[in-house]
Amino acid sequence: MNTENMPALNPAQLEAVTNGDGYALILAGAGTGKTRVIIERMVWLVEERGVNPRALLALTFTNRAAGEMRERFARRLALESVGAWVGTFHAFGLFALRRYMDKLGRPRNFTVFDDADQLSLMKRLIRETGAGVSPRNALSWISRLKQDLAGPPEEIETPEERVYAELWGRYHGALGRASAVDFDDLLVLLVRLLDGHEEVRDALQRRFHYVSVDEYQDTNRAQYEIAKRLAARHGNLFVVGDEDQSIYSWRGADINNILNFQEDFPDAKTFRLEQNYRSTGAILRAANAVVANNRHRLGKRLWTAGDAGEPPRVYLACDGEDEARFVVDEIAGRGLAPERTAVLFRTNGQARLMEEALRRKGMPYVVVGGTQFYARKEVRDLLGYLRLLTNPADDEALRRILNVPRRGIGAATMAQLDEYTATRGAPLFEVLRDVEHDQTIPARARAAVGELVHLIDELAHAAGDTPVAGLVNAVLDRTGYRQYVERSDERDFRARLEVVDEFASACAEFDARSGAGELAAFLQDLALVSDVDAWDASTPAVTLMTCHSAKGLEFDHVFLIGLEEGLLPHASALGGDRELEEERRLCYVAMTRARKSLILCHAEARTLYGERKPCEASRFLREMPADGLEAAGMDAQPVRGARVGRPGAPRAEAGGITRGTRVRHAAFGPGTVIKTEGSGSNLRVRIRFLTGRVRLFKANAAPLEILEEGDEG
Repeated sequence: MNTENMPALNPAQLEAVTNGDGYALILAGAGTGKTRVIIERMVWLVEERGVNPRALLALTFTNRAAGEMRERFARRLALESVGAWVGTFHAFGLFALRRYMDKLGRPRNFTVFDDADQLSLMKRLIRETGAGVSPRNALSWISRLKQDLAGPPEEIETPEERVYAELWGRYHGALGRASAVDFDDLLVLLVRLLDGHEEVRDALQRRFHYVSVDEYQDTNRAQYEIAKRLAARHGNLFVVGDEDQSIYSWRGADINNILNFQEDFPDAKTFRLEQNYRSTGAILRAANAVVANNRHRLGKRLWTAGDAGEPPRVYLACDGEDEARFVVDEIAGRGLAPERTAVLFRTNGQARLMEEALRRKGMPYVVVGGTQFYARKEVRDLLGYLRLLTNPADDEALRRILNVPRRGIGAATMAQLDEYTATRGAPLFEVLRDVEHDQTIPARARAAVGELVHLIDELAHAAGDTPVAGLVNAVLDRTGYRQYVERSDERDFRARLEVVDEFASACAEFDARSGAGELAAFLQDLALVSDVDAWDASTPAVTLMTCHSAKGLEFDHVFLIGLEEGLLPHASALGGDRELEEERRLCYVAMTRARKSLILCHAEARTLYGERKPCEASRFLREMPADGLEAAGMDAQPVRGARVGRPGAPRAEAGGITRGTRVRHAAFGPGTVIKTEGSGSNLRVRIRFLTGRVRLFKANAAPLEILEEGDEG
C-alpha cells in the first residue's frame, strides 16, 4: 500500500481512509478532521484502487461543506473538474429528479418552493378553507410526516390534525398544479423513484460504486433510505458522523440512524477519531464533561496533543444588558479580531441586545440567520419573474408579481381570477391568457394582464440564449420596477435600489461563470441556498448566530451567552430525557466551536414580556469540572456547585464571619465584611471590595477565604 503522496494522517485516520470495500462507520468527534478523512478516502480510492472519480458519490448537508469538499478533492488530484458527484442530499435529489421526474408522470421543469413560497401557499389555502390553524404548524406537521416517508395517519387524534390532513391534500394538489415541489419532495420523490422504478435505481447504482455520507447523525428517515438503496448494489457505504453532535431532531434528524448502524449493517467496521485539532485541552475537558452525562451515545473522548490553553471563563451578569455590555467590552478590551470571534445563543431573540451593544461600541457585526440577501422583497420579486420564464405554471411566483408593480388588478378582479382557476383546475397563467376576451373584467385590468402575459412569453422565448442579467434588466426596464421602488418607499428607496443593483450584479457574475442561457441552473442554485452558505468568514465583523447555525464552523474566540435553565437547556426540552440530551449535545457543539478561548455567560435575571424575572444557572455549567473554570469580569460569580478561582483555597465557615472580617472572594479579590444578616446556614454577608464594589452573598455558598477575623464575635 503506497501512502507516500498522502498528507500526514494520524493512525486512526489512516486506518479509516485505507479501509477496503464494505460498510464503515467513522465516529468523528468535533475537530478531528472528518472532512479530511472523507477527501483522503476518495483520493485513496482513485489513486490506489484505480476507481474512476465518476463512480464516487459524497453526500453532505450544506452547500458550504459540499463546496469545500469539491475544491479540496480537485486540488488533491490536480483536477480542473471534480469528476465525483459531491453535494447535499437535496441537491442530489434535484439532480436525479431533473433526469427522471417524468417516470413519476410529472414534468422535469418543476419549480422548487422555498420556505416563503410554502408559507404563502399554505396561508392562501387556509384562507380558502376558513381553517383556524397556524400555517407554520400545518407545514411542520406535513414536513415531519414526509421526512418519515409517511402520509396522514388513518386515525386522526385531534380536530387540529383533522384540519392538517385536509390541508395535506390541498397543499399537494396545489404543488402539482404549479408543477412545483418543496424541499422534502426532493428526498421523498427520490425514494419513490428508487423503490418504484428499477431502471432508475439500477442506473444510479451502476454509476456510483462508492457512497460516502458526511454528518450521518443528521440524516432523517428519507436520507437514510436513499443512502441505503444507493449503496445496496456494491455494498460500499462509508459514513462519517458524531452522535454527540446530533442536534436537529426538530427538523427530522434521527439519531438512531447512527446509533443503530452496526445493527443495520452487521458486517460494518467502526473507527473512532478522537484526536482534536481545533480546541485547547481546557476547552475539550469542559466539553467532554458535559456530553458525558448523556446515556444515548456510542462513546468517545476528545483529546489534543496541543496546549491546555486558558480555562473557559464564566461571567455572571446582572441581566441581559449587562451580559451584552460585558461581551462587547471583552472583545474590545482584549483586542480580539472581529472576524475570528463569535457570539452564540440558543434563540434568535437573544441577538437584539448584542446588536444594540455592538452598535453603541461602533463594532461591526453580522447576524447569520437574520434577513438574508435572497430573502429581501426586491430580490424575491425579480426572482418571481425569472421563475415564470422556466415554469409558467408556478402560481406562487405569478401571484407575487401579478400586481408588482401595480397594474390595477384589484381584489375583486383577483377573486374572479381565483374562481376561474378553481373551476378549470388550471394554473393561473393559463387563465390569464383568456382574460383579454372576458368583458366582465375591467378594461384596465385586461390590458395590464395582456401586457404581462406578452412580457413573460417574450422573455421565456429569449431565455434559451440570453444571459440571466439581460433577462433581469429587461424585467426592470419593461415593468418600471425601479420607479415602483422609488415611489413605494420615499425614506428607504435608495437602500432598496442598492439591493436591486446588487442582485443584477450577482446575475452578471453567474453569467460570467456559466454563460448565456443558463437561467434554469441559476434558479436551481438559488433554490438550495441556506443562511450559513451566505456567511463570509473573511468579513471583519463579529459573528452572531444560534448554536444550531454554528455547527460545522469554528472561531478563535467564542462567547456562549444565556447559559440558564429555560434558555440552554431550552424550556421546551425540560420535560423529556431525550430532548434534554439533545440540548446537552447542542451545548457541546457550541463549546467545541472555540479554538483558543471560550467564555460562558449567564444572568441573574432577564426581562421577559416587560417583567424582570430571576434566572437559574444552566445545569450544563454545573456539569463542567469546577477546577477547570475561571471567573470573568468584576461582577462574575461562580455557578452553584463549581468553585471558580484558586483551586484548593480554604472555604470560609459561615460561623467565622462577622462584621470587619477580611475575606478574599475567588472572583472579586480581597474585601471587608461591612454587615451581616441572619445566622447559621442562612447567614448573608455584605462585603466591600478593594475596588469599591459592594455585594451581598450567602456565606456558606460563596467562595470566600478568611484572611483576618473581624472585631465582632
